[in-house]
Amino acid sequence: MVRTEFYGWKLLGFLWAIVFANLAFPIYGASVVNAVMVQDLDFDRGTLGSLVGLFTVMSGLPGPLVAVSMNRFGVRNTLVGGSLLVVAGSVAMATVVRGSLGAMLAFGVVVGAGVAAGGVIGAQAGLARWFVRRRALVLAVISTASGVGGFMAAPLLNRWIDMTGGGWRMGWWAMAGLSALAAAVAFVFVKERPEDLGQQPDGGAPAKAADGDATGANATGKKARVHRTAEEWSSGEALAGHTYWLMMFCQMGMSCGYTVFLAHGIVHLQDSGHTREIVAWAPSLMAFAGLFSKGIIGAWGDRIDPRYIWAGLVASFGVGIFLLADATSVSVMIAAASCMGLGFGGGVVCLATVVSNYYGVKPFAVLAGVAVAINTTLGSVVPPVTGLLYDKGHGYEGVFYVLAGWCAVGAILLTIMRPPFKKRPA
Repeated sequence: MVRTEFYGWKLLGFLWAIVFANLAFPIYGASVVNAVMVQDLDFDRGTLGSLVGLFTVMSGLPGPLVAVSMNRFGVRNTLVGGSLLVVAGSVAMATVVRGSLGAMLAFGVVVGAGVAAGGVIGAQAGLARWFVRRRALVLAVISTASGVGGFMAAPLLNRWIDMTGGGWRMGWWAMAGLSALAAAVAFVFVKERPEDLGQQPDGGAPAKAADGDATGANATGKKARVHRTAEEWSSGEALAGHTYWLMMFCQMGMSCGYTVFLAHGIVHLQDSGHTREIVAWAPSLMAFAGLFSKGIIGAWGDRIDPRYIWAGLVASFGVGIFLLADATSVSVMIAAASCMGLGFGGGVVCLATVVSNYYGVKPFAVLAGVAVAINTTLGSVVPPVTGLLYDKGHGYEGVFYVLAGWCAVGAILLTIMRPPFKKRPA
């Protein structure tokens, strides 16, 4: 009997390429492109913050709808549709946008919705069906797509703009081409479930006996170091418990800080005396540092409870945004971007891993969609408020310090938090 090669690893590669195109470039690359657009179209900081805030909320708020789409139309079709939305919005930015309203609609709404449908939510949900024992590893690997893409996007698009002489619009043409390629990859190569190919998760027999059950014990009777539920959770049961919402609170400090940096980080560093060529590397440093934290999760997230890793990463982000407030030297800028990248890059992986471990695969798409919706919606509010405070003469420092304190509290709560257990009827 000929053994069929497990398709899950190939699927991981294809999904990696899709996230690389649809998530990394519109987020990290747009931060540089928008910094050029602000000067060309004479936007103030409040408008810039509102633009990025709308993009942020649209890249996450439709998360529950994305989950519904995946359950009804499949992961492949959802990823194709999201990719085409990014193409449409990018082409509009490259051709017809002349003012803030057009940018809000094309970048904020259309590209944002495309990132939600064609980005990491679908990739994570698809991989959760294909992997159980190696879930932390594959979720860490897929998240490196945004890290590698983020490291490359900002300097590449900055260089592309200078080479072509076409201004910031040429950056959007590049992003449109990448997302068109992602749509083709999704349509041809994405498969829904291992059962569709006559395979099983992880390429072999289910590992339920070796994984921790609801009590945290494994098949040998020893207490498992990684809590993986063996109970059938529904999304309603998970949302009704306090553990899920506690995790959301802990992640929100980083989410708000991340969107503030995307909206105002480049211009803040320029205000601090750095050139555009120098600050263009700040998003890249964040993405590169995120790769390191993802490597930590991939190596240890299936051996110790990733909740503890998550706590350390939240604390790292808090240190980074604290340093960002006064990043007048290149060394402080590097330290700030590295700490923030280390925290946020690994934090999103820990969130997905812990949610899937604690509540199982069945409600994962809904819970992940709600998590993204909550974090991005709240994160979208902070950049315009930060811009308005700046325009009124209050600067950025106060917001940075508040977010650093939020992260410190979140790190402590994650450390003392305990896994959830379903309530038994009396």
